[in-house]
Amino acid sequence: MIQTRNRFQYEVATGRATLPVVSTLTLILWVISTPHLWANIGSLLIFSLTTYLLLETDTKFALIRTRTTLPASFFLLFYAATPFLHTWDVTLLLPVFFLCMLYSLFQSYESPHASTAIFHAFLWMGLSSLILPCIAWITPLLYIHMINLRSLEGKTFFAGIIGFTLPYWLLLGYDLYTDQTEEFYNVISHILQFDQINYASIHFSYYTLWGAVTILWIAFSIPYLRFAYKDKVQTRILLQVILSMGVWINILMVLQPSHIKALLPLAIIPMVFMGGHLFSLTFSKFTRITFITVLVIWFALCLFNLWIYFFNF
Repeated sequence: MIQTRNRFQYEVATGRATLPVVSTLTLILWVISTPHLWANIGSLLIFSLTTYLLLETDTKFALIRTRTTLPASFFLLFYAATPFLHTWDVTLLLPVFFLCMLYSLFQSYESPHASTAIFHAFLWMGLSSLILPCIAWITPLLYIHMINLRSLEGKTFFAGIIGFTLPYWLLLGYDLYTDQTEEFYNVISHILQFDQINYASIHFSYYTLWGAVTILWIAFSIPYLRFAYKDKVQTRILLQVILSMGVWINILMVLQPSHIKALLPLAIIPMVFMGGHLFSLTFSKFTRITFITVLVIWFALCLFNLWIYFFNF
């Protein structure tokens, strides 16, 4: 039974109006904080696609036991609050590829045809590594998750290798055809390159978003781990994969802070899934206070980033 004091949380978490309201707010904030709107429209379109994929992934695999648009709404809110993500850059494709990878990986759960899904999951990681080479470092960790998904076997192991390397084989063929093999060697060298760890060169607004996302991700994950037994076995396994991916992404940001801007949208995804799960299924004094705190943090983050944008652009 929903307590009266939790009514606001319940209405936001399960209401039909939540996503349209958040989408409208996102559009307004994007318009007022984005230079050269048409040149950067790709950013808005990509994050809209990411929002759709969040909804589709949640619905397809029943990650949350009730109808909710809260993960997608949270994602849009944090996108709206960060003007440095509003300008177009090819790295903005990464959250789309990341969710496509998760979708394919989840399809492999106890599937008799898991090799196809695993091929696609690793293919998305291969494409991601062409955009951001350090993504290749966390790709082998997918094999660990395949053990829990009960999809690791000989065929799927090699399907993963073929899927990840396929973009590189195609790139090699193109470079050989155009007699530009040095370009291919440069791509490979970037994967093996470890950038110097230098936190001083990172803009403070990146740290602010990273800190907020990490704190919320931890705050949402701890209650989930405590009450995970209430979910079905399949749901627990899939959410554990999402939770673990949050760990790998944060470790990658610690080791390669020079790529923090490209990795931040990926770090937001595990956070919004865990937050959506918590606030849609748990209604207590803790969640009531936490929910209000999240909104306050978002509002403060939004004001801070807008101040940075308008006065220190």
